[in-house]
Amino acid sequence: MVVVDDDKDYLFTMETFLKRNDFKVFTADNGKEGINLIKSQHPDVILLDVMMETLFSGYEVCKAVRSDPEFEFTPIVGISGMAGELGIKYEQYRDDKYFTPDVFVEKPVDKELLMDIISQAIEKAKSREKKPGWKKDLEEKYSE
Repeated sequence: MVVVDDDKDYLFTMETFLKRNDFKVFTADNGKEGINLIKSQHPDVILLDVMMETLFSGYEVCKAVRSDPEFEFTPIVGISGMAGELGIKYEQYRDDKYFTPDVFVEKPVDKELLMDIISQAIEKAKSREKKPGWKKDLEEKYSE
C-alpha cells in the first residue's frame, strides 16, 4: 500500500495503524514522490490526500495513475479535509472528470471504518477492470 499525504504526522499515524493491520506500507509526503513510489512498488491500494501543498496534488497523482495502463485499475482511496477546511464537499458525479478515486472519505478518518473503505475500493476497482463481454469479443477479434 502507498499512502500519499503532505502531513507527516498523519502519514506516521496511518503507517503505524496500517502496519499493525498487516499491510506493507510505503509513504510519500508529496505527489511526485508518491508517483515514483507507485511506479516502483506496484501497490495493491493507494491512500491519496486530495489537497497537498506540493507541486503535485492528489488530483494530479490520481490522473497520472488512471492514465497509466499499468496502474489504471489500482484501487485509490481519496482522503481529504476539504469539507472542514474549505467548506467544499466532494461530489463524485460532478467531480469525476477531475478526480476519480474508487472511494472517497473525509478527514478525520475513523480507522475502523478505513478497513471497510479499503475493501470497498478494492471491490470497486475489480468491477471496473471487468470489461463487458461484447468489448472483450471485439478486442479479441481485432487483436488477431
